[in-house]
Amino acid sequence: MRYFSNISSDKQTFIKSLILGVVSSVAMIAVLLCVVTVILLSVSLLPYEYLSYIMLVIDAIGVLFGGYIAARINKSQGLILGLLNGFIVFVAFLICGFSTTSDNITLITALKAIVILLFSAFGGIKGVNVKEKIRIK
Repeated sequence: MRYFSNISSDKQTFIKSLILGVVSSVAMIAVLLCVVTVILLSVSLLPYEYLSYIMLVIDAIGVLFGGYIAARINKSQGLILGLLNGFIVFVAFLICGFSTTSDNITLITALKAIVILLFSAFGGIKGVNVKEKIRIK
């Protein structure tokens, strides 16, 4: 812990909330992907062209959740946390995608970047602006 003594508590909280936001984004995307896969396997009537748009919706919901979680943990800087969360998730997906295929960047990739950044930023803003629950004792 000696190495982290120079980092202020705010920076540590920011980094922890960002990491937990990214992890929760990826976990939510994985869960939603499993659910949609089970549904698609049982129906099996969906054309192949719709899969990229379904993945776009799944990614948007996942990063919305991750941005919300990151902002709730940090309790401030929701827009910045949301944008960083979305950027990290998008870059991770981009690296994974380029490592498995030799496809180029397409219009759907640019659309995915915009949607991921917008929804993650919106989740960060909503995470900061949510009111605490009132508990009556």
